[in-house]
Amino acid sequence: MPEAGALNRVNTPERLRQRVACNLLASVDFDRFVHDLLEPSGDDIALDIGPGLGKQLIPIAATVRRIVGLDSSPEMIAALGARISGPNVEVVGGSMDDLADLDLGGPFTLVYSVYSLYYSADPARVVEAVARLLEGPRARFVVVAPDLGNNLEWYSDLARIHDLPTDVLEVSRICRRVVLPAFLDVFRTVKRSLLRSELRFPTLEDLMRYYDACAPYCLAERRDEAQEHFRAKFEREGGYRISRRSLGLIGRR
Repeated sequence: MPEAGALNRVNTPERLRQRVACNLLASVDFDRFVHDLLEPSGDDIALDIGPGLGKQLIPIAATVRRIVGLDSSPEMIAALGARISGPNVEVVGGSMDDLADLDLGGPFTLVYSVYSLYYSADPARVVEAVARLLEGPRARFVVVAPDLGNNLEWYSDLARIHDLPTDVLEVSRICRRVVLPAFLDVFRTVKRSLLRSELRFPTLEDLMRYYDACAPYCLAERRDEAQEHFRAKFEREGGYRISRRSLGLIGRR
């Protein structure tokens, strides 16, 4: 399993803002995909595991009866707290790996994790803990995570410049190898959905902003070398694309 703390070092608020800005190039399909999986309603009491800057939490808060965001980063909690308001929203500090021991004011009808569960040291244990927090006829746990083949070209190019940490390369395997089997063990029904999308970078400057936002696995000390590598690709191909592969899971007890 990847070492969760090492993976999570990429997620300072400023780096996440930069990545979100880049991801807007492919966000329409992705946002629709996530919303269709979550199906939030006015009766839902929701838990967002790893809300980051509130990409899902903020719009969902306008629909559901109550929502709690759980994040382990004090920096991220402060940044998100400055963006939210309303009596039905709460952001709590804590690790998803301690979920069974936290008092989050459940039970919940909707728990979800969008591109965050792979930061856990034991995702299968998190799935088991979430199942115990769910209650009601519509209660479900929704996970959206990178799938096999995600970022394949991007990682291949980066590997020509510098070594990539094993934990980064393992991320796209975690959902199928760990999370999906846990869902099948815990939940009575499991629905799977796939999304293929692309991040498009029309200029080298756009791509290098993404490179900077993906520190620490994109090395600042190799940035000049990376820029020259990608400059040659832009000259040949007129742009750069990163293929995204996402797997969505809905588990119901």
